[in-house]
Amino acid sequence: MNGFRFFRRSCKDAELQAEISSFVEEEAAENMARGMTPEEAQRQARIMLGNSQRIRESLWRQNSVAAVESAWRDLRYAARTLTRTPGFTATAILVMALGIGANVALFTVVHSILMKPLPFRDPGRLVDIADTDTHSATRAHIPVPNADFFDLQKQSHGFEAMALEAEKAYNLSGSAGQLPEQVIAQEASWSLFPMLGVNVALGRVFAATDDSAGASATAVITWGLWKRRYGADPHMVGRTILLDSKPYTVIGILPSWFSYPNPMVQLWTPVRHEETGAWFTTSH
Repeated sequence: MNGFRFFRRSCKDAELQAEISSFVEEEAAENMARGMTPEEAQRQARIMLGNSQRIRESLWRQNSVAAVESAWRDLRYAARTLTRTPGFTATAILVMALGIGANVALFTVVHSILMKPLPFRDPGRLVDIADTDTHSATRAHIPVPNADFFDLQKQSHGFEAMALEAEKAYNLSGSAGQLPEQVIAQEASWSLFPMLGVNVALGRVFAATDDSAGASATAVITWGLWKRRYGADPHMVGRTILLDSKPYTVIGILPSWFSYPNPMVQLWTPVRHEETGAWFTTSH
């Protein structure tokens, strides 16, 4: 209710002034009827009324919210001070803008790296595991060896699924004579995409047969590579590309939002018998 009265303070003050004037006029008229001069009648009427300014201030305080009134008073004082020193004002605004901008940028980075959940199915159940080099001063993480991963897969009962993945670079060229380029790729076991809940935009992801010995070489390419190098050709699935001069059949196009583990990765191939990283997802 006080908040509603706060916005009608000026209107209430005008009404009070009208009532004060009406009271004074009526009282002065009665005094003049008793034989007083007009000046004396007005004086006696105002004495009868009391301090009209105090009455107005009392009503004004009743219709005010103390916190809002104090903040508004401080704001007006600050505005008057700043307008008297434009140089200081410009410097203060610039410093505040730089500080706010730096904080926003820092929060954006922290949020995207530490707070924003991974865009995969059940991100809270995903675990990334790597070995630690205890002889390194920085105790850097190194990929889990292939043999260690298979031992863990056989002996562990705390994970619903396990997958291998590792970074690799390829020299990409085409069977139609396109210019070659160096691309960053990822090798992954067939279980990675189903475990993450990632479906392709076109084609399919790896199957268990793609990891088996003697299987035909296959590749899944990213949305960015598909649009940039192949002009978003809808018939790209099933075509052959050359990776390090070896033929690979494109079996799928990943969705546009997928950029794991970073936007530099252009394509995926089935895992090879090399040291790799490992993704694990816990069981129910």
